[in-house]
Amino acid sequence: MFLGSLFKRVKSISPEDVRTVIKESSADEYCLLDVRQPGEYEQGHIPGAKLIPLGALQAKMDTIPMDRKTIVYCRSGNRSRSAVGMLNGAGMDDVYNMEGGMLAYNGLVAAGPPEAGVFCFPDDMSPEQLIAMAWYVEDGTKRYFDTTRESSENPEVQDILANLSDFKLSHKKTLEKLYEKISGESLGENFPENVLTRPPKVMMSGCVSVPDALAWSKGKNATEILDLMMALEANTLDLYFKLGRGVTSERARSVFMALSEEETRHLEKLASVFEKTL
Repeated sequence: MFLGSLFKRVKSISPEDVRTVIKESSADEYCLLDVRQPGEYEQGHIPGAKLIPLGALQAKMDTIPMDRKTIVYCRSGNRSRSAVGMLNGAGMDDVYNMEGGMLAYNGLVAAGPPEAGVFCFPDDMSPEQLIAMAWYVEDGTKRYFDTTRESSENPEVQDILANLSDFKLSHKKTLEKLYEKISGESLGENFPENVLTRPPKVMMSGCVSVPDALAWSKGKNATEILDLMMALEANTLDLYFKLGRGVTSERARSVFMALSEEETRHLEKLASVFEKTL
C-alpha cells in the first residue's frame, strides 16, 4: 500500500501571492477553490472562486480541473489545508493552501492552527499496524473532543462534541474487531502498543499533537473551534478513504468505507452547526 501522501505538509501560498496570480494570469490558467460553507461564500468570496464545501469535496473531485494551478482557501486556512491534502491524494500536485484564509486575505490577523506532525503512517506498515495507528488517531481525537467540550460554554457545541466523542469510541471498537478479524488474534491487554515497534505520542487526525491542539483552542470562540474540528474530521475521512482503497481484504475495505461514510455525516453535522455561529 502506498500512503506517502497521507498527512504530509502541503504546499502553501500567501494571500499577497494569490493577488499576484489573479492579476497576472488569465482566468483559464488557475482555479480558485473555496471550501467554506454556502453562507460564508455569500457573505464574501474571492471573485471567480468555485464553491465546494469541504464535506462535499470527495464527491465532487471530478469537477476540479486537473491541468491548472489550484489555490484552495477557507476562513482561516484550517479546512483548506485538509482539502489540499485530499486533492494531493487524488493525484493533483499543483495545489496550494492560501495561508490564513479569508481572514488574512482581508487584512485581519489570526493565530495559525496547530501544525500537522511529522508523517506518521510509513509506507511499509502492515494492515494490522495501520489499524493500530488509526486507533491512535481516533483515541487522540476523542481526547481533544472531550477536553474541549468541558471548557466550552456553547450548549450546541457541547452537544455535538459529546456526539462526536461517542462516535470516536464506537470507531475504536470497530477497529479493534477489525484487528482481530485480520490478524486472527485476540487484542490482548497491551493493544495497540504491542502492535507497533514505536507507539506514537498522543496525536489526533492529521497527526496533530493533542496538547498542541488544546493549547491552540484556549480562548477561541465557537466558530474557530468548529472550523478546526471540520478540518480534523476531513483528515479522518481522507484517511479512511485511502485505507479502504489500499487494503486487499474485502472485509477491511468494507469497514473502512463504512467508517468514511460515517465521517462524512459527522462533517455535515459540524458544517450545519458551524453556519449557525457565523
